[in-house]
Amino acid sequence: MLIITALFLIVAIILIILGISFLPPPNPSITTQLNLTTTGNHILITHTGGESLHCESLTIVINGEVIIFPNGSGIDCPWSIGETLIIPYTPSDIPRAIRIDYDAGNGPHELLYAEIPGQRQEPGTPATPTVIHTTLPVTPTPTPTPTPTPGIPVASFNATPRSGPVPLTVRFTDTSTGIPEEWLWTFGDGETSRLQDPVHTYTETGNYQVGLAVKNAFGGHTRISQGYITVTPAEERSLYLEAQRGAIVSPGGFLEFSVTKPGARVKIGGQTLDMPPGSRVRLTIDEGGKGKISLRDGTIVLFSFDEVILSIDGTEVARGTAQDILVPGYEGLISSINLAIDGGKGDVRILESGLPSSLVPGKSPLFLSSLRPDPSGVLTLDCYREDTTIFLGAVTSYRVE
Repeated sequence: MLIITALFLIVAIILIILGISFLPPPNPSITTQLNLTTTGNHILITHTGGESLHCESLTIVINGEVIIFPNGSGIDCPWSIGETLIIPYTPSDIPRAIRIDYDAGNGPHELLYAEIPGQRQEPGTPATPTVIHTTLPVTPTPTPTPTPTPGIPVASFNATPRSGPVPLTVRFTDTSTGIPEEWLWTFGDGETSRLQDPVHTYTETGNYQVGLAVKNAFGGHTRISQGYITVTPAEERSLYLEAQRGAIVSPGGFLEFSVTKPGARVKIGGQTLDMPPGSRVRLTIDEGGKGKISLRDGTIVLFSFDEVILSIDGTEVARGTAQDILVPGYEGLISSINLAIDGGKGDVRILESGLPSSLVPGKSPLFLSSLRPDPSGVLTLDCYREDTTIFLGAVTSYRVE
């Protein structure tokens, strides 16, 4: 009996060894970082990290047209860190999609996919440089076309909204295939996120490229879209509102500014914190609700809400009830604070630039967007009470809900 058991064990071990020997070898890992820039009459792609790439294994595809590794490319093969590949490029109003594939002997794998929007060039006008950065090392993956190979991620995403006035809050959604386990978003303004579906607020006007790098145990992939988000200047409408109705500030709204004078301080969660000159401060009303704000004569003298997050130079330093604030001087103020006024029977009086507004809310709710100081520098908000709301300042827009 022991001999038979031993024979079974030997056979099982042999089968396991043979099974392992028949497994396909894993694809070699290619950790590559590439930066892409379009300027003048060239596309410039710089190798910024990872292994050297053999030129004969590279394929460049622009709008479906395969370009063999160009002569006079500006690099020595193999393509190594710090060297820039130069590809002839004529700016036009035709969008372009550029893809770089690499074949290390196991079939071509995509290293980079980028979208370059069309832009019409006036005669004699130099092209505006646009820069794309890939910041997450990527490994070989298939092209964006779906393949039968399971598990290898292909990055894709969408966003809502994609345009609007500053400050613009955008919700990004990962639509990648292959079940990624890691995400790295680049929003084009220097900020990044590793959340799968981040929410990001743009605080300056302009066109922004967005990139998403995804990764899992099978590989990684990066997708970048230039000019994906457009942030326009905010309209300014001076407003005075008095309502015999309650109102609340929407969750997540913030007041952001740079401190220009010494002596700035705020009391949050029972502790008083200094805000030194030159610091960039953001006060976020985390859960929304009722409260008061007062700005006048270039100072901030009141900001009172139950749940406030204080961030200084991009770092959260405190959270809790905001009880006391004094900012003797500030500049570069932006606001994403929105106010929702209840519907009902209470009277509502609205003056725009000193004249009665044509908008008559009746019993409907009213919504004010991006509350901020008017041209005289005054912002007053009192929505603390249940049946009275007062606002004096400027808004981007106001509407009946």
